[in-house]
Amino acid sequence: MTSGPAVRVQRRRKVVLFLPSRVDPSIGDLPSADLLPLELLHIAPMAERLGWEVVLVDAMTEPDYLEQVLSACEGADLFGSSCILGYQVWDGAMVGRAVRERFPRLPMIWGGWFPSAIPQLYLSSTICDAVCIGQGEMVFEDVLKAIEAAGPRGAALDKALDGISGLAVMREGQLVSTGRRATVHLNELPEPSFHLIELQKYYDLQRRTATFGHRVRNKLPSPHHLEGRSFRGFSYFSSFGCPEPCSFCCSPELAGRRWVALDADVLVDRLAVIHKQDPFDVLRFQDANFGVAKKRMADFCQGLLDKGLNISWNGTIEIKQICQYDRDTLKLMKRSGNHLMWFGAEAATEETQGLMRKGIKDGQTDEAMRRMHELDIKSGLTYIIGYPGETVESMYETIFQAAEMKTRYPSCSVEVFPYRPIPGSEFWKPSVEQNAYPVPTTFEQWGKFFDYKFNSWWGVVPPEVQKVWSRFTQMAPWFDGLAGGRGPVSMILRKSAGARLRHRVWKAPIEFQAFDLIRRSMGPVSKYI
Repeated sequence: MTSGPAVRVQRRRKVVLFLPSRVDPSIGDLPSADLLPLELLHIAPMAERLGWEVVLVDAMTEPDYLEQVLSACEGADLFGSSCILGYQVWDGAMVGRAVRERFPRLPMIWGGWFPSAIPQLYLSSTICDAVCIGQGEMVFEDVLKAIEAAGPRGAALDKALDGISGLAVMREGQLVSTGRRATVHLNELPEPSFHLIELQKYYDLQRRTATFGHRVRNKLPSPHHLEGRSFRGFSYFSSFGCPEPCSFCCSPELAGRRWVALDADVLVDRLAVIHKQDPFDVLRFQDANFGVAKKRMADFCQGLLDKGLNISWNGTIEIKQICQYDRDTLKLMKRSGNHLMWFGAEAATEETQGLMRKGIKDGQTDEAMRRMHELDIKSGLTYIIGYPGETVESMYETIFQAAEMKTRYPSCSVEVFPYRPIPGSEFWKPSVEQNAYPVPTTFEQWGKFFDYKFNSWWGVVPPEVQKVWSRFTQMAPWFDGLAGGRGPVSMILRKSAGARLRHRVWKAPIEFQAFDLIRRSMGPVSKYI
């Protein structure tokens, strides 16, 4: 009896997606576990609809993530990763090198804001064959199709990649751009592949507390009714890009000041489905600018109420937008569960506002914080000092305004950061050429210099301003109730911090210095500051 012809089963292709660690474990801090690997969950559907197997490894939830990545790369056809500026750069590079060493012929692609802004760092290394610039979903799908068509890696794949717009590649020692990719409306893209992660892992990790002297990084204030209680936090991207022209940010160059967002009804429907399957209590929008359109905001809030989604939510918005919103819209935000909005005031003077193209007018920051405070919506407010061309007087005014907003509106959490140049921003060139910014040249330098040693380079900030900034940074967490405990000493220091901030008393903070000395004698503390 003769057998028929053998049936050849086509091997299913596989892509391994890896999100590096957000925090250096050696410093003792923890990452906030409500930050999901959204960057990868958004591109994964492009592989799945082509029939590819997708293995996603998030350093957040996997203590042995390096071994998991290496194991997953056995038989894989592509390795992909994404990162933002910070420790993720170094951690991703270390994992990438291990992958390349074990699988030298495996194609490797990178995306995200940092690789998009400085692709030459990746392409001149051994861990990258192409960098996706900007919005990545459709570019990623085209890369997968090119791998399918090219077969074994070689010149055919390189030629195929050259024909895909939205990439940066290295050809004959030179960085080559394949052209800008048109931005795609989010309504036209598939839903993120949340089924690839176990949400319960993230919910469990959110119960962690940092050890003495350390903190949970990027953790947002809790809603009033959940303070002191454990709850489930979930994060989501509802838009891409930002229309603002800020000269300190790389978004205007990389996103072309385009802002595309899911329609409010589509967004609410998607969130309702996820919430039904894996209920969450607090929703964190990781959009660069969530509140661009007032009508979309109102429709979204009304949609939450109509669906009966009893959740708290927070997001980013511009100060100018809050000033333009009518009171009915703001009250609707509150009724729908909005408990917190994050703002970038960035500077106190109109002179510096014009320099950085933010355009906030005198009085608008106070108006926006007052509106939020009156509705009992918490505010997160950030400032920066030391921009290229900024005067010393402007730096002082920014610190003074930060202290004023914090003490006038206690529901407002305020932070002031020293300016750090971002590759791809308008300020990058003058920072390097005029202010002698020591440009990192390696993955390790980028990952560690920028991340937690952010006060290691002061640019144009003179020592006397540095001293005032350090005193503000020392007192602010006390006033916010984030430092110390509930004992009588902590309460005294909290009141002292408020008085000092309110009256701009920066000299001789001996009470705080004594407490810090005692605290450090009890064990190591975070290296973040």
